[in-house]
Amino acid sequence: MSEYDLVCDVCAVTVEPRDAVVTWVVDAHGEHDFTLAHIACAPPGATARQEVKLLIAPNAFLAFVTDRFGKANADPEPLGTIVWALAPFVMRHDNAAEMDALRAASFGAEPGVKPGVAAAAGAPAKKDEGGGK
Repeated sequence: MSEYDLVCDVCAVTVEPRDAVVTWVVDAHGEHDFTLAHIACAPPGATARQEVKLLIAPNAFLAFVTDRFGKANADPEPLGTIVWALAPFVMRHDNAAEMDALRAASFGAEPGVKPGVAAAAGAPAKKDEGGGK
């Protein structure tokens, strides 16, 4: 396991940022039960979620952390662990999420999916219907 591996809190298997989600519960007591997990392993009782592939963009990461300030959290350790685990992905000089977002914006595609490749597994990619050479 390298320093850039994320580990699912539910199944304890490494997870890629594009396949991960941060979930938590928001109720009258504040925010709690923060979990970093595979999308398929996400706890069913979570009332809030953020996809990691979007969360590791620098501005989204800062917004996520800032939004947690001032909110009641009886057990902040899991949130702190998640923030520390995601920080190396955000702060890297060659941040793949930032490049994916720029690429997706220029092609009108989904971040994390290469241009010309369908976002859904098994779905055929759209062909260019333009008459350009």
